[in-house]
Amino acid sequence: MTKKIIFSSGGTGGHIFPAINLMKHFFNKGYKVLLVTDTRANFFLKNFTDIETFILKTDTPTGKNFFRKLISIFNILLSIIKSIILLKKEKPDLIFGFGGYVSFPISFASRFFNVPLVIYENNMILGRTNKYLGSFSKKILVAKKIDKNFPKKFINKTSEVGIVLDKSILDNSFIKKTEENNFSILVLGGSQGAEIFGDIVPSVIKKIKDSGYTVNIDQQCISKQKKFLTDFYDTNKIKNNIFEFEKNILNLILSADLAISRCGASTTAELVYGRTPFIAVPLQGSIDNHQLLNAKYYENKGCCWILDQDNFSSYNLFNLIISIIKDKTKIEFAKQNMTKEINRDVYNNIEKEIKEFI
Repeated sequence: MTKKIIFSSGGTGGHIFPAINLMKHFFNKGYKVLLVTDTRANFFLKNFTDIETFILKTDTPTGKNFFRKLISIFNILLSIIKSIILLKKEKPDLIFGFGGYVSFPISFASRFFNVPLVIYENNMILGRTNKYLGSFSKKILVAKKIDKNFPKKFINKTSEVGIVLDKSILDNSFIKKTEENNFSILVLGGSQGAEIFGDIVPSVIKKIKDSGYTVNIDQQCISKQKKFLTDFYDTNKIKNNIFEFEKNILNLILSADLAISRCGASTTAELVYGRTPFIAVPLQGSIDNHQLLNAKYYENKGCCWILDQDNFSSYNLFNLIISIIKDKTKIEFAKQNMTKEINRDVYNNIEKEIKEFI
């Protein structure tokens, strides 16, 4: 009898991409798979038509006034009821949660059917939903060992398995397509783009060019910035590729000498596996400050430079990039450190951890 796994994930890129990657792995191995997520995920799922999806409309009471908290709690209870109905119909052998508040109802409902729950955390801090679900999950799988505020009661059922990335990134041979006389910069703003990058980066790139360096840019942006950025770089004769979302991000990572990036777990890991040193600009106000913790992990490993948003100015960014361009050993040193962080066994590790359940 074919085994069935229900995957549950929040709809943002940091949650949904690991879920999709692992779903594809088990789907290709003959398992039946189902994804429970929210409407935000539709943007990322349009290229994965083989994945059966159940959209759950739920909410989080965090950071809301009393009246809105009551509405959120009602939506959560309704989502749990819908999840119970779904589990009764689907009869899964395992539920695999990737965090985000939408993963809570289906994961919580697993208790009523005695379905094993395994949760995965790819950030350097256990997310709020995963921290709550950890109490009744069978196992907690983490990308990297978490030292910050990790509950001691979970240690015995926690295993470090690696970062769940697309297999095209895990399997690449690190042959970077760099041009001898060009310095290529990649700007990544996360799944929603970063408006501040569009405001600060263009003048810095122009100043680098005016300083006598040949530079080209691949830059993620929000839609309203796309025309301005393209026109600016074209006017200043700077080779550019401006995009809102890029499906083949690996090609851009491999062709870049340096990246400027937000610090979601998947984005930073993709840069590390592509051996592209990066300037980390953590998103202010990220939940539990997880982006800063992700960035600090790689800074401590010698893979990146942190420039926090309060200091993210044209002056500071220009000086940092110029210092990196002038001293190529900084790039090479970071690449060597990135190589030490690569773990290609994540899918095998996960299979070993869940084999007792499925």
